[in-house]
Amino acid sequence: MDLSQAEDYFQKYYDRLIREILDARAHLKLWERLEKFKATDYIDELNQAPHFFTFTIKAHLEDALLTLSRILDKHEDSLSIWKFLDFAEQNREIFSAQAFHQRMKQKPNYDEHWVKSHTPITLKEINEDRQKLASLEQVISNIKKWRDKLIAHMNRDVITKNKVISKEYPLKLQQLQEVIDTLFQILNRYSAAFKSSSYAEKFVGEDDIQYVMDSIRFKIQERKKRLEALKKQASGNK
Repeated sequence: MDLSQAEDYFQKYYDRLIREILDARAHLKLWERLEKFKATDYIDELNQAPHFFTFTIKAHLEDALLTLSRILDKHEDSLSIWKFLDFAEQNREIFSAQAFHQRMKQKPNYDEHWVKSHTPITLKEINEDRQKLASLEQVISNIKKWRDKLIAHMNRDVITKNKVISKEYPLKLQQLQEVIDTLFQILNRYSAAFKSSSYAEKFVGEDDIQYVMDSIRFKIQERKKRLEALKKQASGNK
């Protein structure tokens, strides 16, 4: 594979993986916020459409876990973070100072400071990233168990033996967030070495769900006011 082809492949690999991890984080954050609403004084708002919110909360968690499973998959045909690191190891020249300089020179806003501050990716960094992922092995394994035994398939033992997946393969919010943060750090490091750019984790509109809940609350309050007004009007007409 020549340098130009390797650069093209890297960009495609990176773009897809970063979109996947952005989606996983968005779904996890929406699930987290909706779950918190259940435990606060927004229960009346959720009960305006109980089936909708029940299925929505469930869907956000399942989508987050499925997306993380895709990113962390070790199947030989999958584009995963593991294959991404293998590709980076086999094509380390695309992260060299010389290759970086040539790419940056093509930009209309070229700044020599980018080249001076460039840090290439070495085999040491790649192996460190593999080690970071390996340290999360138990969490990653549990994510895959949720996918295989609950979300993607109806596992026979789970059904017939009344197993509870959340107890058999526990997953905590902090653990899932750590996996997402680690993936972000890894991907953004390679993007920085490739073209001096990275993605912000927080997505545009992240607070929209609060606006939705407050809008429902406002609607409920307005309805109560109208009912009170009608009651007073009815009493006055007697």
